[in-house]
Parts: sequence; structure tokens; C-alpha cells
Amino acid sequence: MQDRFRLPRTVVPSRYDLTIEPDLDDASFVGLVDVVVEVHEVVSSIVLNAIELEIDRGWLMAEDNRRVEIVDMAFEVETQRVQLDLSAPVEPGRWALHLEFRGILNDQLHGFYRSTYTDDDGKLQTIATTQFEAADARRAFPCWDEPDFKAVFGVTLVVPDGVAAISCGPEIERGDTDDGKVCVRFADTMSMSTYLVAFVVGRLEMSEPVEVDGVPIRVVHVPGKGHLTGFALDAAVFSMRFFREYYGLPYPDRKVDMIALPDFAQGAMENTGCITYRESLLLVDPEHATQPELENIADVVAHELAHQWFGNLVTMRWWNGIWLNEAFATFMALLTIDAWRPDWERWSSFARYCTAAKEVDALRSTRAIEYPVHSPDDTAGMFDVLTYQKGAATLRMLDRYLGPEKFRDGIRLYLQRHAYGNTETHDLWDALEEASGEPVRRIMDQWIWQGGYPLLTVGPDAGSVRIDQQRFLADGDHDGTTWDVPLRVRQLDGDERSVLVPAEGVLNPIDPAAAVVANAGASSFVRVRYQGDLLERLTGRLHEVSAVERYGLVDDRWAAVSSGAAAASSFVEFAASFADEDDLAVWQVMLQGLGWCDRFVEGEPRERFRAFVRGLVAPALDRLGWEAREGDADLARTLRGALLQGLGVLGADPNAEAAAREFEAEASAGTAVDPALAAAAVNVVAATGDEQDYERFWDRSMGAPTPQEQLRYLYALPLFGDPALLDRTLQACLSGQIRTQNAPFVLAHCTINRDLGPRSWAFIQEHWEQLVGAFPTSLTMRMADGVRFLTESAEVEGAHAFFATHPIPQAAKSLEQMLERQRVFAALRERATPDLAAHFSA
Repeated sequence: MQDRFRLPRTVVPSRYDLTIEPDLDDASFVGLVDVVVEVHEVVSSIVLNAIELEIDRGWLMAEDNRRVEIVDMAFEVETQRVQLDLSAPVEPGRWALHLEFRGILNDQLHGFYRSTYTDDDGKLQTIATTQFEAADARRAFPCWDEPDFKAVFGVTLVVPDGVAAISCGPEIERGDTDDGKVCVRFADTMSMSTYLVAFVVGRLEMSEPVEVDGVPIRVVHVPGKGHLTGFALDAAVFSMRFFREYYGLPYPDRKVDMIALPDFAQGAMENTGCITYRESLLLVDPEHATQPELENIADVVAHELAHQWFGNLVTMRWWNGIWLNEAFATFMALLTIDAWRPDWERWSSFARYCTAAKEVDALRSTRAIEYPVHSPDDTAGMFDVLTYQKGAATLRMLDRYLGPEKFRDGIRLYLQRHAYGNTETHDLWDALEEASGEPVRRIMDQWIWQGGYPLLTVGPDAGSVRIDQQRFLADGDHDGTTWDVPLRVRQLDGDERSVLVPAEGVLNPIDPAAAVVANAGASSFVRVRYQGDLLERLTGRLHEVSAVERYGLVDDRWAAVSSGAAAASSFVEFAASFADEDDLAVWQVMLQGLGWCDRFVEGEPRERFRAFVRGLVAPALDRLGWEAREGDADLARTLRGALLQGLGVLGADPNAEAAAREFEAEASAGTAVDPALAAAAVNVVAATGDEQDYERFWDRSMGAPTPQEQLRYLYALPLFGDPALLDRTLQACLSGQIRTQNAPFVLAHCTINRDLGPRSWAFIQEHWEQLVGAFPTSLTMRMADGVRFLTESAEVEGAHAFFATHPIPQAAKSLEQMLERQRVFAALRERATPDLAAHFSA
């Protein structure tokens, strides 16, 4: 039976010649498209995708110039399709479909939409730009908007004189029109899916191109920001060379434009040769950016370029396979940036992202990485931490198990075998299996087609070490789900080896008296619980345990607390055993757990908790030094900022607050301050700030010289503790003073505010319909995401009642998960509050 959201295969496109003329002042556009199609059986109508378009007229032309008119059009809004009825049946063969249409430049940041900025003369300028993934090309032109309807695209843009026009191919021709506009024609693309088409029109500037193997790379930006393009270009040049070598294939098209947009719902989009980004993820001044900000930009640049091969050249057959596109690009970005900047220890910082994925995947409402997709709403639900982070983690696990050479050989085989085509997930497993000789498909199907992940229990048994497994669930329970677990096991005094842990567990021939790291390099997507004295052996030799493995020890201990297997006070004691720690990622996971503990203590116990934090953090900051030193590594600088923020916010340390105020004042005045300290200082000052501080922060959030600094101040506004100041932030989101790409995140941060979160959530509920109507639909869930931090029983009941009548259909699974996480955290509050009160009253 034909899925009503899927198009019939009776008529298939092979080429589009598309002309678009946007009206930037009127926020509209007109267009025409000629599509070469192959008719496979006699048809009296043609069905394709279109929504929010008016089709004025059209016809079908045969190769012998016979013309068949379109006599009627029936739009179906729910399935986003249009049926074109023909004046006569047409027989099989090659035809050309001609359609003339009109549409609007919407404000929803999808399809063909408008982005704006204010120029140096104070004039509002409009950019017409696109975002088509997953299924929004149909909002810009009538098309077969499914990934396996690949075709060649010839794009022409008709634009005002003096306005830049960019599309996927290089510009090959331009000329004047009779009404004073400019007609710009672009070279044909490779055969590709509709979601990868892009065009951008506006008053923009471009960097000088940098060539990699004859492929020019440019950054396109609003006027006056050219000085912020160098870092992204450097990352792109390295990534292009890395991918050419790794994939064993040249870049599949002819140019790369990376376009920074003032308004963009996602982080970036891998349109072939015309990659679009949020400004904050492309434009940066390295001298004033923190290491995490630079790392994030490098990751995103590498991620989108990785897609040009894995996703654009070889594409999933249908949207159920989007996980593979995104997970693989995430994995490749990590591999690339780790090669570019090994001093950043990228796999250690990736562990933090895995923690976020594990938190979701431990829920009963988790989903399999791949699942059946029917409607566009089903597709929207795939863009989450399970697709990106868990997906990438499973690929990393497989890479480490097979070995990097065999893994790479399998990837090369996959790309060569399926170039310009469409695939299913099993095509990749088959290529990796062929290259490695291992049962990859059997192993990986378990990880891809069932949700969750294992808790490995490691303990002495009959003169060896036994590893058993059961599913880890956030509520402390388990079911019968099992996996074949690819694992790396390391002895501190011995070797490291690959082990496949089957459902029934495995007896590993290791001396039970040895110190054993059961997830070496934290490379498997598992949690580990040590029995007997195995954990004590590791904590007694922490200097021999790698940083990412120490991260795993702390992370797994907090997971035990949150699931009810350990007391919150035991985490506090465990953190104290890491007092000599000097690794950034380990400190970040400790401070995250302590941040939750801070939510569950009040009064005198909270003051004692703060004293504990000061006693733990201050010596570490003293060792590192309170100010940047010549020769500091990037990660050391970032750690200094994290410690200052932890000491100032969680520890309420007056010295940290005073230092933060000094750093923030100097940085905002233009004095050179280490970016990590400047960024941390913003949060410390906000947490204790008054109205005068708020006024300065608001001004900086609107007018700081770099996108990163603007966001630092913007996302600090919800930290202010004065209810009146919080109300101003909430109103700014409602009134449109804060861009719609950022406002949902600001609202979530307001709900996370430790003391004023309930006030924020009450405001969001009161104005829900207005907010949902104003923001891009893809960001509605972002606005609601902070609710999981509201853990009083009445707050939990209220949230569930609210969403029972205010569903988010495009994020139904994410909403279900958020509400379950809220229940998990509420249960944690019930256990942790008396436990921590007793611990810090002793």
C-alpha cells in the first residue's frame, strides 16, 4: 500500500532548470521550473510536493513538442502534495514539465525565508535564503522532495543590481534584464537530492577564495565582518584535505561557499557547495573567543564538509537513514579536528556529549537510532542527541573495535560503490564487514534498531575478571535487552585488547588482582560498575588512568546517583577524591553533578555545601593560577574559567566574585583579558548582578563586537536573580527584541534558573500560543526543554497537565522524553534532599 506521504514512482525527475526572482522589499518571490521527467506508465495526473506556493500555470511537453496542458490542481495540505491533472493522458517516455509559481519569504526560518540585519547607516537589510532539510524545498518550488529522487539542478537567480546571489554551483553567466535587474546563472550541480539545493540573495560580502586542489573556498557574510572569517577558512582547508585523503575521493563538486546568516534555526546546513551557518558558528575573532567556542566552530565546519561526500555524494534512500548522515558527519568532524588540534583532546570533550545522549537513552521513552519515518513530523524528531551523539559514539566504538585502517577501508568501499546513489544503513555495514572480516551487520543492527545501552558489571570471578551486562535505565530498573558489546579492556600494568561481550557476559582471562579499566579510552557507549575493590584500585592510581577514563569514572558514579543506585552524598565524597584533578573534562562532569546537588539543599546545609565546593575548587584554581600565564595550553585556560565560574556560582566565593567583576569590566572596556576568564566572569557577575549590571549586559548582548560575545551576554541574562530583571528578559523574548533563532533558548535558560524557574515557566504557559506562533516550529521544543529542571511534585504534575493539552507534534518523542526526565529528576530530588541535608548538617 502506498504511504500517503510518499510520492508515486510513475513520474521521476532527472533535471530541474529553476529560475527564482525574490522581492526583498515585499518578502515574496516568483519562479518557474522546467523539469525533465521520465514517465514510466500512462498517467492522467502528476503528483509532486508543494506547500505555501501558488502555481499559476503549467504544461507537459513531449520531445516531439506535443504539449499537454495542466487543467486542474488539487493541493493537499496535510501531505504537502499537489496533484496536477492533465488535459489528456500521456504515454511513457521523456517529457518536460513546465510550472510557473509564486510564494512568500516566510519568517519561520525554513523553506525560502527572510533574514535581516541593520547596516551601518541604520537601514534594515533583507536576505532571502533557504533551509530545505528535511522536507522544505517544496516551500520554494514544486518538486519531488524525497531524497532518492536525485536530479541535476541548473539554478538562475534574478536579483536587484548590486545584490549578491549565491547558489550551489559556481556563477557562469550574468546579464541585465529589461526591468533593470541582473540575471545570474549558475553551473549545473551534480545529481543530488532536493534538500541540498540552496540559494541566497542579499547585500553580502565575500572573502577572497582559498583553493584546495583547485576547489575555491569562500566565506560569505554581512558587510563589515570580513575580519572574522580567517579561522573558519583555516578549519575548512584542513578538513577538505583530510577528507580527500580519508575518503580516497576528490571533493565531488566545484566550489565551497560558507555563508554566515543573521537568522538560522539550526547550527548549519550542508547544501552542496553552498553551506549555510549561524553567524556564531562561522564568524569569530580567535583572540577573543574561548577554546570551546573555537572548537565548536571547527566541529561544525568539518561536519558540514564531511557531508559533501557522506550525505551529498552518497545519500540515504529515505529519512529513516538521516541518522547515518548526521552521525557519520559528527564522527568525521571529531576525527578531523582531533588531527588538526590534538592539543584540544577532542575525544575527551566528546565524552560530555555522550553523557547527554546517555541521559536520554536511559529513559523508557528513548527510541532506536533508526526507526520508521512516514511524515515530515517524524523526520523532524530525528534531529536529536540520539542521532548525532549516540550515532557518532556507536561509530567510534566500531572504529576502535575494528581498528582505524579496516574501518576507513570499509568507508572508502561504501562511498566508491554507491557514489551519486542512495543507500540503506545495511549497505554501510556490508562494506565494513567486507573490509574487516568481522560480523559488523549482526553487531551493529542491535545498536541501531533497539534503544538503550548496557551497564557492564565488572568483578572478580574464578581467578579471572567477569564482565556481565544488563540494560541501564534511569529509574534504576532493567529489562532483558542485551547487545553484543564491542569493548576495549586495559590493564594498568598490562596490555589493551578488544573484547566482544555477548548477552550472557564474558569471562576475561585477566588477573583479578590487577587494576582494570573496563572501557579503555571510554570508546564504548556503555556505563561501567565495578565490584569488589576494583574501583578502589583505579581511584588509588588515578595518575595512571587517562583523563577520558577518569571522566568515565565520575560520570558513571553520577549516573548511579541519578538512577537511585547510589546516594547523592556518595557522589560528593567521590568528587572529593579527585581534589588533585587537573583535567578540564573531569572537572566539568564533577561540577555538573555538584550543580544538581546545589538544587537540593537549602539554608544552613546549602551554606556548608558551598563551603565544601570552595574547599574543593579553590585549591585547584590556586594551583593553576587565577590569571592566564604565558604558554598556557588552551585547555588549561578553559579549565581556569570553569573553576572560576564553579567557585563563584556554586561556591558563592567572594574572592571569585570580585575577580570576576574585575575581569568582566576590563574585557567589556576593551582591555585584553583571557577569553576563558572573560566568559566565566560574565556568568558569575550575572548570578549576583543588579539592575545596573543588567543594563550593561543587555547592551552587550545586542552590540558586542563578535557573535560569540553577544551570545555570552544574552544567555547570561536568565541568570540574574531579581524577579523584575527576569521578567524583562521574558518580555524581550515575547516582544521580538531577541531574534527568534535565539529566544527559545533564552526562555529555556530562564526556566533553568534555580530560584526563578517556576516564574519563567508560568510566563511561558501564559503566552504559549503567541510564542509558538512567533518562533520557528523546529525550535518550539527548545523553548520547553528547561521544564525538566522543575522537580517539585506540583511542578511535575502541572507540566504533564499542560502538555496534555498543548502537544508539540513535530517533537512528540522529544517532549515525551523531557517529561520522563523531569520525573526522574523529581525522584532524585526526593532521595537527595534528606540525604544531602543530613550529610551537610553533620
